[in-house]
Amino acid sequence: MKFRRTENRAYMAFTIIVVVLLSVISLVLSLYSESLRGKSELHQQQYKIQAALLAALLAQTPETSSTLLRDFLQANHIVAQAALLSANGETIASASTTTKLIDFATLQLNTDDRSTMKEIAGASPTVAYEVKLQTRQQFHIAELPIKKEARQLVLAFPVESDSPSLTYYIFSYQVVALIIGLLFIYFLIRWLMRPYRRLVEAAQDSPVRASAAQSESEFVVETFQALIQQLQSKEAELAHLHELARRRAEKSERFSERLVANIPSGLVAVNSKGHINAANRYALQLFNFPGATASLENSQDFAEPNHPSNYEAYFLAAPALIDMISQCLKTGIAFKREEVEIAQADAPARRLGLSVSPIFDSQHQVEGALCMMTDITEVTELRERIKLQETLANLGEMAAGLAHEFKNSLATIQGYVQLFDFQSDAATPTVQKRQTLDSMLKEVELLARLVTDFLNFARPQSLNFSYVNLRALLEDCVLELQPLLEKHEVALALTGDFITLACDESLLRRVFLNLIRNAIEAIDADAPVKQIEILGSTDKGTGKPYAHIRVFDTGSGISKEDLQNIFIPFFTTKSRGYGIGLAIVQKIIVAHGGSVAVERSDASGTVFHCRLPVAPYPLSVKK
Repeated sequence: MKFRRTENRAYMAFTIIVVVLLSVISLVLSLYSESLRGKSELHQQQYKIQAALLAALLAQTPETSSTLLRDFLQANHIVAQAALLSANGETIASASTTTKLIDFATLQLNTDDRSTMKEIAGASPTVAYEVKLQTRQQFHIAELPIKKEARQLVLAFPVESDSPSLTYYIFSYQVVALIIGLLFIYFLIRWLMRPYRRLVEAAQDSPVRASAAQSESEFVVETFQALIQQLQSKEAELAHLHELARRRAEKSERFSERLVANIPSGLVAVNSKGHINAANRYALQLFNFPGATASLENSQDFAEPNHPSNYEAYFLAAPALIDMISQCLKTGIAFKREEVEIAQADAPARRLGLSVSPIFDSQHQVEGALCMMTDITEVTELRERIKLQETLANLGEMAAGLAHEFKNSLATIQGYVQLFDFQSDAATPTVQKRQTLDSMLKEVELLARLVTDFLNFARPQSLNFSYVNLRALLEDCVLELQPLLEKHEVALALTGDFITLACDESLLRRVFLNLIRNAIEAIDADAPVKQIEILGSTDKGTGKPYAHIRVFDTGSGISKEDLQNIFIPFFTTKSRGYGIGLAIVQKIIVAHGGSVAVERSDASGTVFHCRLPVAPYPLSVKK
């Protein structure tokens, strides 16, 4: 392009100028050196003439002294150190008009060969004008023999300083300043042209193609006009896309609001200060608040006369829910699948199924809680009816089992009565009669215990909560069953973490007595290892905590067919038992809000797993 060619020509002209300037500088330097050399030769001629003049004066003077020699030097303005030597080199007289002195005794002077001295026309025949000049010890030494009396004149002129003159310094500074100025101009031009050069380079990457007749300015202008048109078209396209995204966001927001407002579950959001930030229509209806607001932006909008802004006032009819939200805000604990009752004065009691989850910020700090709730009153009633039906069915099965057990026991008692009647004569020993009576009494006691267990299982359980240490409770159970353990030669170990929790101590004692007794009886007499281990642990998560108790035994295990029936009343695999113990264990654990199951059962043994909540709701605990 034109700019590129112009730029190349400018650089070439700049280079030529620099070369010419450097050539001129070299020529001037050489001329200056030549002038210095001529000046030096002129000084040497001046030294010779001054030496010849002084020799001529001394030749005309019959007596020469140091004072006379100094007067001659000063009178003729000769700045030098002078000495008049005899033929044998002794100093006749010496004088000096300079402070810089030299010892002539240390010099090798030419005093022997005077036969070639010539006389200059018109000069005295007693003076030789051939002056020998040499430089020694920073002095120009001029030697001139005087024919009369074979004397020799020696002059020592101090060498002038070799430092450059002021002109040389000025010239050097001008040269350096010129070079620096040229460099500055060069880089300034490059710096000033760099933005334009970058524009040209950027324009060359554009889809616009430059013609040979175009200058760089025209090409840049055309390129940026094309880019502006493209940007305008892209801007219009982006504006259209932004409008589409805005409409889509508004549509999505409206849909989310309608979704939250019409979701068939109550949703309440509480911030870290306890204020309700949002509540949908269903949540308002659950607590009989008027209005059907889908979502509220802040607690001030929510704080209407009939809409409390604080969660404690909002959930006043459900104290258990207030406790859950309070713990969630303080500790970040999540509550899942909980059930609470709503007791309102102007409405029938209802039961809610709910979950309370913490809301965390980016630093994992609790900034609120989200409560999801559903009215499960009808589900609870249906569940109670189903439970009643199951209870009636179980009672029917239990009645059949109870009748079967009574029939067996009555038949046994009848046999003992007939035997006792046969033994009523005087010939039968009293010991045999006593044994028969004891056997009948045992059967009667078995029937009484059967009836008692049946009544305990059939009647509703009322729990009397108190704080109980699980380890102490289990140690008491082991101590009570110690004779049975020793009889069957079974070792028992308590390991793990056993905490203190709220429970009914007497009922929970019955649970572990049954489980340990079953574990002892499950171990065969000829088993190689006879051991029971009770392992305790506690949940460490952020949810509702549970205590876990596992009972391990080394028995032969339970078959897969029997595992499904072990908690059914009057189902037993024992030769002597009526199968109500595990049913009572399950009922007591479930009444505490926990669960019991067989975790593993194989040839190596069986593991019963009991799961108890650490703090069930609602709870009335004796201190």
